[in-house]
Amino acid sequence: MTRRSIALGIVLAAAVGCNTEPALLLQIRTERLINDIEQALLESVEAEKSAVLATTDEEAQALAQETERFAGEINRMRAELRSLIVAENNAKELEKLDAFDAAWAELENVDRRLLALAVANTNLKATRLSAQDGATRLDRFVDTVAEMERTSSDPDMIRGLSQTSVDALRVQSVVWAHIPSADDAEMTRLEQRIDALSKDVDERLAAARESGQFTSEQVAAASQAWSDYRAVVVDVLQLSRQNSDVISYDVSVHEKRRATKDCLAALSALMDAVKSHSQATR
Repeated sequence: MTRRSIALGIVLAAAVGCNTEPALLLQIRTERLINDIEQALLESVEAEKSAVLATTDEEAQALAQETERFAGEINRMRAELRSLIVAENNAKELEKLDAFDAAWAELENVDRRLLALAVANTNLKATRLSAQDGATRLDRFVDTVAEMERTSSDPDMIRGLSQTSVDALRVQSVVWAHIPSADDAEMTRLEQRIDALSKDVDERLAAARESGQFTSEQVAAASQAWSDYRAVVVDVLQLSRQNSDVISYDVSVHEKRRATKDCLAALSALMDAVKSHSQATR
């Protein structure tokens, strides 16, 4: 082979390389972006689930922000991916990309609702309020009533005061059943039970006041302790009724799971279309 022939071969090879390398790089970049979007999507799902299960407001907020950062990264990569696929001008790939974009938009809508619920933490706040302030105030009320029992010599009054403490403690147990409930009708029944028990306590406190067996300070202390506890119960029930933790868990298990599966399926279909187009043009 002459030097001229060798030189011509090198030129032709370089020309072929220049024509095919951009297409190959485009293919590699497109597939890599699809894989990166899938990975970011899965990491976003993991952060979201952790936000739903977080035990503090700070942790839930941090994980929600992490989920949002993944979403921002996915949107950045989606824009880059679209520019590459538009450059290829392949109708099948564009169709699959549009399908993924639609699935992703639905997932973003679910996430917006889900994360707002997750950071609200109303059930967790209700639990803590009842376990801390509620329990402290209830203990004070029970102790006050017990002191009244010790100063009374009337068997009927002693039994009545004992029942007052029992009813107050039952209120707390019903409150604890209310907090995790996901059923509105059940919560209404529990609230009615709390009202009935509270009415019994009010009536027995009134009877103790009217009996003349106790000092005004004793009666006032018991009434104030009961009023303080009831104020906490009202706040707990309001938080519990919002049910953000219960609802966010349900959305995560059902709506988010379906939306995520749709996104992953759309990404898989897009990858298949990209690979099919690449094989057809070889």
